[in-house]
Formats: sequence, C-alpha cells, structure tokens
Amino acid sequence: MDLNDFVQVNSPPKKVEEPYSGNISAGKNTYVYDAHTYHTKVPPEGIEQFIRYYTNAGDVVLDPFCGSGMTGIAAQRQNRKVILSDLSPAASFIAENLNSPIDAEEYMDAVNALLGKSEALEKRLYSTECRECGRTATVLYTIWSYGAVCPSCGREFIIWDVARDEHETVKESKILSEFDCPFCKSHLKKRELKRTQLYPVALGYKCCTKSLKEQVRPLTDSDRDLLNSLTYDSIPRDIWYPRNKFPPGINTKQPIAAGIDSVDKAYFPRALYAYAFLWNEAMKWPDEAIRKKLLFTLTSLYQRITKFSEFRFWGGSSNIANYNVPHIINEQNVFRTFERKAKTIYLYFRSEGVFDGQNCRVFTGSACSLPGIPDKSIDYIFTDPPFGSNINYSEMNFLWESWLQNYTDNTEEAIVNRIQGKGASEYGELLTRAFSEMKRVLKKGAWLTVMFHNSSDKIWRELQNAIINAGFEIRGVLTFDKKHGTFKQFVSENAVGYDLVLNCQAARSGETIREIRLEDEYQEIRTFFKARLKQCGRENYIVHYEHVNRKDEFDYRKLYSEWLSQAVEKEKIVVDFERFRKVIQEELNIGG
Repeated sequence: MDLNDFVQVNSPPKKVEEPYSGNISAGKNTYVYDAHTYHTKVPPEGIEQFIRYYTNAGDVVLDPFCGSGMTGIAAQRQNRKVILSDLSPAASFIAENLNSPIDAEEYMDAVNALLGKSEALEKRLYSTECRECGRTATVLYTIWSYGAVCPSCGREFIIWDVARDEHETVKESKILSEFDCPFCKSHLKKRELKRTQLYPVALGYKCCTKSLKEQVRPLTDSDRDLLNSLTYDSIPRDIWYPRNKFPPGINTKQPIAAGIDSVDKAYFPRALYAYAFLWNEAMKWPDEAIRKKLLFTLTSLYQRITKFSEFRFWGGSSNIANYNVPHIINEQNVFRTFERKAKTIYLYFRSEGVFDGQNCRVFTGSACSLPGIPDKSIDYIFTDPPFGSNINYSEMNFLWESWLQNYTDNTEEAIVNRIQGKGASEYGELLTRAFSEMKRVLKKGAWLTVMFHNSSDKIWRELQNAIINAGFEIRGVLTFDKKHGTFKQFVSENAVGYDLVLNCQAARSGETIREIRLEDEYQEIRTFFKARLKQCGRENYIVHYEHVNRKDEFDYRKLYSEWLSQAVEKEKIVVDFERFRKVIQEELNIGG
C-alpha cells in the first residue's frame, strides 16, 4: 500500500494539551452495529467523540487493528480521512464493505432478485405440511437434539425430551442444565453426558394461524423423508463450497472432537446446499459493487446457519467467539435468515447514505509493519488490539475465510495462544512492535487511544510495557460501560464498565513501570477500597437481582475496573482480578 497521496506529512496535528476526560454515550442498538457481526465492536458513536476532540476536519485517522471497521465509520461521519488495517482478510473484507455503503434501493433490488432465483430451491428444501389446514408451509427452522447415554443405566435418551422446561411465555422457558434420567431417575448434568448422534425433534413454521407466532410441531414422516434425502452427496457438483479442514487450535478442538473437522461439516447438508447456492449465485453477479455487498450479506450470517447455533425458546441465535457445539441446535432456513439480515443491512445503507469512497482506505496486513504509511503522517490513532487470550481471531475467522478463500497469516497475530506457541512475553513483544509502528507514523504531538480489557496482571503489564517501550506514556484513563454503552471517568459513581480506554502521547521521559512489592500493592488496594466506600457508599457496589430469585452480590468487577483505571494511569499494575477480589473479600469480612 502506498499512501503518500492520501496523507499530509507537512501539516501539524490538532493541538490538544490534555487527554479527553468527559463522558461519552455510545449505544449498541444501531443499524451500523447490527449490520454485520464481529467478535468485538466499539460503537462508532463513541469513537466519534474522540475523533472530534483530537482531530480537525480533513485529518487522517488510523486503526491498525480495525476489526469490523467501526473507527472508519466514525471518521467518515466526522469528515476525516481514515486508514484501516487488519491481519485478517475476513476483518478487512467486513470493514471495507461496512465503510462503503451503496444505494439502499439498488442493493435491495439485487437481494430480491437473488431470492427470486432461489424460490424453487427453497420450496424443495424447506417445505412442510401445515398441521391445521394441510397446505404447504415454509419451514423456518428445525430443532436438532443430541442423544445421550445415562452413565448409571447405560440407556440412550434424547436430550430435548428431558431437558426442555417449557412455560406459557418463551421468556420463562429454558433448556435445563441438570435433570433426571427418564429411565433410572439418576440426577444428571448435561455437560457431563456422553453424546451419541443428532436427531431432528421439531420444526417451526407459519401458515393459517391468526397470530404471528410460529407453530412448533414434531416432524412428520414426510419431513423425515426429506431430511434423509438431503445429504452432502446430494448437493450438485457444480455448486462450490469449501471443504477445508479446521486447523488445530484452542477453539477448533471442540468441533473436531464432535466430528466437525472441516468447514462443510459445520453445516447441516440442507443449510450447506442453500448457503452454497446463494454464494455461487452472488459470485456471478455482474456488478462488482453489488456482488461484494451480496457476499457481505452472506458472511453476516456467520454461525447463525451452522451447527454452532444454539436453540433458544425466545428465538434468534448468537454469533459467539468460539465454536461451541450445543446440545440442542437451531437449524434456520438459510434463505429467510439471509432475507432478514439483508433488511438490516438495507436499513444501515439507507440511514448512512452513500459514502464516496475517497476518505477511506482498507488493507490486510500486520500492525507490526505499516510500510505504505510515511513517517509522522497520521493525525490520530484509535485502536482496539486483541485482549491477550480472550479471542482467538484467526481461528474464529477461519469459517469466513474459507468461503472467501483468503486466510490469516498468524505469524504476527498478537494473542496469547499455546497452539501457536505464544505466551504473555511473545504477546508483549508483538504489541511492542505494533505500538512502535504507531509511534513511527504518528505526528509529533498527536494522540493514541487504546481500548483494552483483561483480568490478568501479566497481560496488563505486557500492554503497559509495550506502550512505554514503544515511546508512549499514558496520559489519561477512562472506563467503558458495556452495559449502557458509555465511556466514563473512573471517579464517576456509576462507572460500571470493564474495558479501559487509555489516552497516550509520545513520552516526555524514559521512565518505565516501577516495581512494587506485592504486600505494598495489597495495602494500596485496601486504602483504595476504603476511600471508594467512603466516597460512594457500600450500596453503590451491591448488585440487586429484581427479576430472578438470587441474593444480592457485591460487584467486585465494578470496583476492579475502577482500580485498574487509576492503577494503569500510575503504571503500577501487578494484581490480577482473582487476587484483587481476595483482598476485598478479606476487607469485607473484617468490616462485616
């Protein structure tokens, strides 16, 4: 990448003497946030506040760990230029498409045309007979349940038959984690059971009922005959789909153990047929801009249409940062799921308007090396690097990248992952290289904002050392309230978030993190705890559960996030969450 014509090397950055210290609201229930899933996303509305504070219109913003590209949305909304880069081809694909909305009506016309081409196949794959009127209805989803063997009596049963706890409302209904064997009445824990095979146990459809609620019914013989006829071999040979083997990894271990050792096996045969058909048709689209957006819509489905989609009585399914194989799976109608997601993306395009594409550049590459960006050419950096071992991005993006046929080179993936041979020190070294590159490209006097979360003292020290050894100093710290979508100073009485936002500038001295004896640190925690109780009151740290039968609890994580805020700014983190909680528990017992 050559960005000499995109940046302005000779212009000074906005002069900002003090780090941002105000509260920032950043809700998640927005069209852009819902348009496409990703493992971590910072609402762009929050990033916009930082961009306004630290830059002027026309300045250049960089995010070298861009993920889904929320920094790009925020920058373009504020009339700034933005450079987005990520090690993952899947991330850069998502970021590019989110940052280049097209005409909403043209997009929806293409979606409807693609669904029109799919009508005959949908009828073939997803038809059932309405139990009330006998007419043909469309299957919206099929529920699959693993069988299990009772360790006491050795007999097999279907988990769906014994674990579901249904009530009048879906909010009250749930799948039990513990239950009795239907044969010998031994008390069993679901997670400890040996699974057998998958059984289709029910399906949902809409037909002649007056309400909008789906009818959930057991399968008929015809339904079972249809499923039995749909095998991987029944998919036409001219329809391409990936057959890549899942690589060894932290998150790929469970699906491989469950027999899902390749990408195609992550889908039921029917879902694979439907998804591959849509993918192949989208790939043929003559208009490149439309083609990319159709593929973008398909990648937005992610785990929702796989065997990793857990059944929930209240509907929907989540895309989580692991490949957990649930005991009870929701196999959704791929065409209807595609249509629903397309409507969400349509609303995003319509609300955002068309970006001209002149202010955003997206690249795939390591944050440790940004060769196309000239020295001292960036006016501001906002970034959200990997949080230690919290998420294994290259593993979780393998599903997307197998369809895109473009894979992450994880050599410089800055994570803690024993399969890759990376511990805390290797993670810290990679972060240091990344922050050193940021220091190189950042203009003199410009600011760097880093969002981060972890409960490990080792990871925090690696982050701090990386920032300092790269030539930065931490000038200010805020906390991010995930629940309410707000950034707040740690002194706020209502600061309940667990992510920290570190505002940094080039260091004015070469100081490093000072070493502190553990007992001294414990005493500082005790002093901090007493001061917070005196300032805010103990009630401010009590969690009340109004809608469930659960005792009030002390909110250790809220207090820990406040401790982190002031400790990180003083560059003296040496205590992880578990040890911190132990110290506070001792104080609570002493104080009654």
